[in-house]
Amino acid sequence: MMFGFSDDSSGGGVQAEFYVPDAADCMRCGLCVNTCPTFKVNPIAAETPRNRIRTIDAILNRKIPVSGEEREHLEHCTQCRACEAICPSRMAYAELFEAAQKQLGTLHTWTALLGFKLIEHKYLFDAASVLIKLYQKTGLHYAVRRSGLLKCLKLDKADALLPEIDTSPLARVYPATRPHRGCVALFTGCIGSHFDHETQLASITLLNRIGYDVLVPKEQRCCGAIHKHQGKPEIAEQMADDNIRIFSALNIDGMVYTASACGLMLHEYERQYHRAFKHDLSDITAFLDNHWPDNLHLKARTGKVAVHEPCSQRNTLKNQQAVYNLLARIPGLSVIPLAENAICCGAGGVHVLTHPDIAEPLRDAKISHFEQSQAELLVTSNIGCSLHLKTGLSRDKVIHPAMLTVAQLP
Repeated sequence: MMFGFSDDSSGGGVQAEFYVPDAADCMRCGLCVNTCPTFKVNPIAAETPRNRIRTIDAILNRKIPVSGEEREHLEHCTQCRACEAICPSRMAYAELFEAAQKQLGTLHTWTALLGFKLIEHKYLFDAASVLIKLYQKTGLHYAVRRSGLLKCLKLDKADALLPEIDTSPLARVYPATRPHRGCVALFTGCIGSHFDHETQLASITLLNRIGYDVLVPKEQRCCGAIHKHQGKPEIAEQMADDNIRIFSALNIDGMVYTASACGLMLHEYERQYHRAFKHDLSDITAFLDNHWPDNLHLKARTGKVAVHEPCSQRNTLKNQQAVYNLLARIPGLSVIPLAENAICCGAGGVHVLTHPDIAEPLRDAKISHFEQSQAELLVTSNIGCSLHLKTGLSRDKVIHPAMLTVAQLP
């Protein structure tokens, strides 16, 4: 049994359709239960993908109302897609989930609505970043935290996630520093340029060193993932259209992103919106590994690092091996996978803010595995996971693979 979604936004009056398996096609085999993060936190039937599929079936196919409790268990989902990756009937869980969420409608808090606006309008986000930097640098944050105001405003969790903000703008062009091999464009995402500035500079430095000019289009927008996952698909599609138009107009050899969650959304434009970028799209670690010059040798580094594999990278993009390949280029470095990489860390985009009771136990399990590994650093390729994991570890313990690699350049 199948049901379809229609998309009449492709222009010219042509209606495009795509189909996904019906919720009733679930085989009830239970394979998804073992990798479901919410079931790890609360091992009851209601917190399994199987049960959520039943709820989604009620919403989309049987058109019957669901209880508040059923909806609550549905919204506990971190959207890690581990169930989708392991499902023998190839259940398109993410599409089913988003379709059900759109049908239900989502009630957003004032803080969520503010966040949406900041992400939608770059000039507002830039202004907010300047204010946050002042808040951090003047010491005001110490007084505000002690006052209890953040908790009253339900901003304490967001405040805990904040990295040290860097408001320095990225240049539009970074020329190659070695014999020229090509030109790529960097996708910075909505928060990356200010919240993950060092990683993006490290990525640019590495690309320049292997012979690539780097363009950073100022007009680029958020990938749209947060809006799409939070019941605002129309805005997400407009962001996709803008990004495709902006990047496809560039004379480049490819596009590179530094955050795997952004990369997942960018890769899914074609499937979701039937429109795609004109150029190849690569994770920074995969691009570096695939184009690393034979005559560029990194400095040796002793010690052990553990690799956390973000769900976007492991379950959907399936390019996590590139991280290990790139770090293997550092002589003397021991690189190991973090235990239970198949289980989500709990970040899940904004899930860490909306459901801290689920996100924090999952984070704590990751930290426990890291400590047991006796590794010096925890490596991850997604900014959301990184910010979340840093709330339970010393911030200098969690690092992007590009940051680790650039430190070993000769």
